[in-house]
Amino acid sequence: MRKALSGFLAFVLLVLVAVLAVTGTMYVLRQTQRRTDVKDSVQGIEITPPKKDNSSDFSKIDNESLASRDGEKEIISSKGFEALDDENEKYLYECLRDSVYRISDEVDERGRYKTELIEVTGAEMESSAINTTINAFLYDNPQIFWMDNYFGYYTEDNKTYVECYSVLSGNQCELCINKLNKRIEEMLSCITSEDGKLERERKLHDKLLEKCRYNKDVTSLDDGWQYFSSYGAIVDGQAVCEGYSKAMMLLLNLAGVESTTIRGEGESVRHMWNLVSIGGNWYHLDATWDDDDEEYSYDFFNLSDERIQADHIIDPLLSAETYTDNFSYNFFLPQCSSLEMSYYNVEGLIINSIDSSTDNSIADLIYNKAEKGEQWVYFMVGDELSYDDFIEYLLGDDASKLSELSKRANEYLSNGYKLNTYSFKNLKSTDRKTIRIGLVYE
Repeated sequence: MRKALSGFLAFVLLVLVAVLAVTGTMYVLRQTQRRTDVKDSVQGIEITPPKKDNSSDFSKIDNESLASRDGEKEIISSKGFEALDDENEKYLYECLRDSVYRISDEVDERGRYKTELIEVTGAEMESSAINTTINAFLYDNPQIFWMDNYFGYYTEDNKTYVECYSVLSGNQCELCINKLNKRIEEMLSCITSEDGKLERERKLHDKLLEKCRYNKDVTSLDDGWQYFSSYGAIVDGQAVCEGYSKAMMLLLNLAGVESTTIRGEGESVRHMWNLVSIGGNWYHLDATWDDDDEEYSYDFFNLSDERIQADHIIDPLLSAETYTDNFSYNFFLPQCSSLEMSYYNVEGLIINSIDSSTDNSIADLIYNKAEKGEQWVYFMVGDELSYDDFIEYLLGDDASKLSELSKRANEYLSNGYKLNTYSFKNLKSTDRKTIRIGLVYE
């Protein structure tokens, strides 16, 4: 009897262990399948390297910069460098400018290629300080697409040795740089000397979204480094948000429009987008979220802090309190308080009140868009007006007001551009207080 009971208990125990193992495995799978649009920060691994040897076999990659467009000097980003307050960090940053272009042709045990070893004398730097410095360097240089997210470091006798790693050999890297530069020149050819900064931003936004598609199958860096890089977005035409943002920053800066990237969260996953400086004000630009499978929009084109934070969470500015190994902070956070250069203001209307002048403005806008054969009319509701009140005014009673204003526009439109005044599409965003009206032509 005791033997039978013992056997039964052993059987139950085995079943419980099996269930726990399966449950644990499923939990791990769920955790690893959690999507991320931003790759992990560079992580440090301790090494024991030989002393720096300038005679080591490192391929020196040609670092010829792209020519400036139309005589306007390109923007050299330095926000990451400016955020560093330690002289050793600044020295390491400057050394990286040369080291990352010197790549070994011998692959290591991780399938990566070492860059030339950097020696910082007079300090034994902490891993966190090296991490911050390399992140600052990559933050300022979206054209550096080949860097792995690991670095090796070693301290000894008041010195620090740092080596980074490339996912490509020196020869492979140079070929890819040439491809990237050629494609960038092609994309920048849409810019003319007469274009102002806002027009340059819009053209490059459109050009990138024409050439690149969002790869929904990418869940982590294991799926390919390209998707998280400017190279993937510009050359391969496939990326996730980090690739879109780095490409947008690179193109804008080369076109003379100051831009950088910003980190945070969107839809509960890590996310990256851009900051752009136009006319003395900074704006948020999220090209990734302006893209979709069928067409692109301008819903996230030059928004204020208040508007972007309706569905984005912004990481804090770097400090001793906010530093994290996984780069959940920002090097630069200007105030974005204007909507002046928002697409909805420049090409649409920001509605602050409902009166007779509102009717006239909407009718004029509908006419202007229809006269050009455009598909959408853009409206944003200002802070002084209730969003629900405007939607009721425009679309209430079976969109009678919109129908009335469209008929008014039709009186001045020539044949071929007249509107169906009883059929409309609309895309609303309560969070951002916007609405797009899709025009239907007769």
